[in-house]
Amino acid sequence: MSDNPNLIKNGGKGTFFGNLLRGAVKISKPLTGGILNAIATGNPLEVVKAVTGSKEHTKEDKELMLADIQKDVERERELTKRWELDSKSQDWLPRNIRPLVVANFTILIDIVILSSMWGKPLGEAYLPILMTMGVTVIGGYFTLREYGKAKMIQK
Repeated sequence: MSDNPNLIKNGGKGTFFGNLLRGAVKISKPLTGGILNAIATGNPLEVVKAVTGSKEHTKEDKELMLADIQKDVERERELTKRWELDSKSQDWLPRNIRPLVVANFTILIDIVILSSMWGKPLGEAYLPILMTMGVTVIGGYFTLREYGKAKMIQK
């Protein structure tokens, strides 16, 4: 079974909520219900509001938690900036890399499905990574397309 490469134990920088919870361990008081409820929503903006509005934590504790959140926000901005530059490139390959990756992944899934129908099932060890790739590739592609369309409408 393959592990998430973003996890610190696998050499990654950690996930948003993992980094937030690690930051919470460093502070002097446990997380309150308001912050935990915000984490449960999965919305980073709600988490920031809950942390800044917390009356149980010191200013230093809040700064520590917000610093961990800020690291993830900056990493996402860098990624978005790279994708925007790729889409504005004059070269064919950088402009079309995302559609090519989606097409390649779709063909891969078709091969896996067809081979499993003919008695060659994919090993269970590969399923988690295949599912993660599917969400990342297909979800990321269509999310960014919608984001780009929304930005075009705003302009």
